[in-house]
Amino acid sequence: MQDNVTGLVWENKTDDGSIHDKDNYYNWDYAQSVFIAALNSQNFGGYSDWRLPTVIELSFIRNLGNFNPSINTGYFPNTVSSLYWLSTTYAYFPGRAWGVNFGDGYVHFDYRSNDYHVRAVRAGQCGSFGNFIDNGDGTVTNTDTGLMWQKDTAPETYRWQEALSYCENLSLADYTDWRLPNTNELQSLVDYTRYPAINTDYFPNTSSDYWSSTTRAYAPDGAWLVGFGYGDVYGYGYKPNPYYVRAVRSGQCGSFDTSTTTTVVSTTTTIQPCPTETLYGEHSEQTELLRYLRDNVLNQTLEGQEIIKLYYEWSPVIVETMNEDEEFKEEVKEMIDGVLPLIRGEVE
Repeated sequence: MQDNVTGLVWENKTDDGSIHDKDNYYNWDYAQSVFIAALNSQNFGGYSDWRLPTVIELSFIRNLGNFNPSINTGYFPNTVSSLYWLSTTYAYFPGRAWGVNFGDGYVHFDYRSNDYHVRAVRAGQCGSFGNFIDNGDGTVTNTDTGLMWQKDTAPETYRWQEALSYCENLSLADYTDWRLPNTNELQSLVDYTRYPAINTDYFPNTSSDYWSSTTRAYAPDGAWLVGFGYGDVYGYGYKPNPYYVRAVRSGQCGSFDTSTTTTVVSTTTTIQPCPTETLYGEHSEQTELLRYLRDNVLNQTLEGQEIIKLYYEWSPVIVETMNEDEEFKEEVKEMIDGVLPLIRGEVE
């Protein structure tokens, strides 16, 4: 299975008792010396460069709109709701290594001697997004992702709704389009080679747990957090509780969004304008209803996933035309308004 955006080729799992069987598991050392070595010696798929994925690579094929498993099973069938080993060792204690749990989507570390599942990958490598520019105005740009970040942590801790409002009302470096980052965007700041797990040369006053804008699929009273002490990504943030905040700007509706876009092979797109957010706003009732349609209806079938892909491919053209032609903008809004009552009926 090839991801046309990253160029990575993924092993798919089976249920046939072979080396690819979904129920096979290994400790961290055997995952490489036994499983990966066997794939390469067999020239699996015609290649001998299979390896364990990095923490970023495996994290970014999660779909946090799904639960048990938190992945698109149309492209990754036979995924077990358990932890899968990564090549990334734990910087603070090398006797442990990182894994992605596809039951709940958590990213955490465990002892290398424990047995867990493995999914192999090949071609390219995406270890981290660590190329930063300090703009000298309280902002830092990540040239790998194109995202601009608030350099300093927000002055207080905030409940989740307060965090959203703080970012949306922030005026910094002559920009007013700041927002709360989604989970993948926030995780792109994690540096798994460090403790604490962030480049403190660019983000010197970083604390521990930070809010993302991504709501938990299995418990909407909570949202996802990224911990910059170790680099954990977890969904136990209870929205009425206060956590730290760092705002981001530029783009969304793209490959860094695990809650509101399809982050699976061949449906992932680059960051681009979004017509629904342009019309109604990022956190409006209308936008949330359309996200529900995408994540809980369209995303469940391959045909629906193709519709999602086409939507994001055409989004820049649609938004540009809307900005230039008010009549076209009204036609798009009228069409979407006609669909919304049907979605409301599905939700209720």
